[in-house]
Amino acid sequence: MLIVSLVVLQIILFGGLILLLKGILTQNVVSATKHLDELNQDYLKKEEDLNKQLQEAQKKSQEIITQAQEEASNLRAKIMQEVEKEREKIISDSRNQSSAIIEQADKSRQSLIGEMEDRINKDAVNKACELIQNALPAEFRQDVHRRWVDELIEDGFTQLERLKLPADTKEAKVSSAFSLNELQQKALAKKLKDLAGRDVLVKEEVDPKVVAGIIISIGSLVLDGSLKNKIKQATKLTKQADESQENCLRQ
Repeated sequence: MLIVSLVVLQIILFGGLILLLKGILTQNVVSATKHLDELNQDYLKKEEDLNKQLQEAQKKSQEIITQAQEEASNLRAKIMQEVEKEREKIISDSRNQSSAIIEQADKSRQSLIGEMEDRINKDAVNKACELIQNALPAEFRQDVHRRWVDELIEDGFTQLERLKLPADTKEAKVSSAFSLNELQQKALAKKLKDLAGRDVLVKEEVDPKVVAGIIISIGSLVLDGSLKNKIKQATKLTKQADESQENCLRQ
């Protein structure tokens, strides 16, 4: 009987212990569940805050990217404008330099052509005089020379009549292809005397290079009535006529 009582008592104690443990476990589970709910709510709130911050960060970054793109686009447009201006300036400078170089080259070409033409004309005149001197008989050249000098003394040196000879003029140097005859010497001396108002000594010098005609030198004044000078003048007139015709054709 005692044993049964003990057993029953143990069963009652064990049952009470189980109920006590159950109550404790139930309370702990409810507390844990509540704590988990609180943690979950806190997590959800933090997640929401993080999402908001992320959205704001994305919005801000998008604004920064958009602004950077606009600034880059504006900078690119500005750089392109500056590059275009610099390109146009370089092209303009190059054109100006090219024009200046071409103009300078054309001037140099014209100058060189002019020098060559002058040299050619000079050589041609000298050659023509040489050919005349060598090809024509001396008698024929002398006859031409005589006739030419007579015409020059009579009315060829019109420059003398327009010039006032220096007051101290005492002599005149005459270079002649052939010796002047007595009549020519007297006629030339008389013309010089009329112009100077006094006797002028005529110093004659024979120079075969004159070919025909005479050259009168009075101080710094030179009156060239030689065949060589006549050929030079004819060459200049021909050149001027050719240039005039060329200009007309260009226009």
